[in-house]
Amino acid sequence: MDAAEFRVRIAEVYRIAGEIGSAFRIDNCTPDGHLVGAFGQIAAKLAFGLEFGASTNEHNCTWAGGGKKTDIQVRCTGAGSILLRSEPVYLIALEVSPTGLFTLLYNGPGRRVWQRIQHQKSTQKTISKQALLELHRMVPQEERLPVVLEGIF
Repeated sequence: MDAAEFRVRIAEVYRIAGEIGSAFRIDNCTPDGHLVGAFGQIAAKLAFGLEFGASTNEHNCTWAGGGKKTDIQVRCTGAGSILLRSEPVYLIALEVSPTGLFTLLYNGPGRRVWQRIQHQKSTQKTISKQALLELHRMVPQEERLPVVLEGIF
């Protein structure tokens, strides 16, 4: 499946969820949680050429470049913020829209993001889309994973 078809299929999922919500008068019937996370993993795999880790490694992928492998946490949101439980070595954060378009929120070392949220008392720490975009602008180009397939973001 190419990037264009992937976007179309995601838009179909959102459309169907909306139809079901309308039929049963549910105001907020949208994909969330694991499904949105899976959308993000697939988008990151396509865009960056990632390999999926074992199913026991939640949201983890690897990237092989420059003769080394890098562990990456991929997070995706449809609601404006992401959750982290621990400091990722590397983080790709995405937002998916109901039209199937993805926005790259963050691509870089996880320490920058973790330093921003580590003070939160909850075991699941949140960071907003705006904060991720702000931190992403600070990541030097050489610390970002290169995009290998255009058209995802």
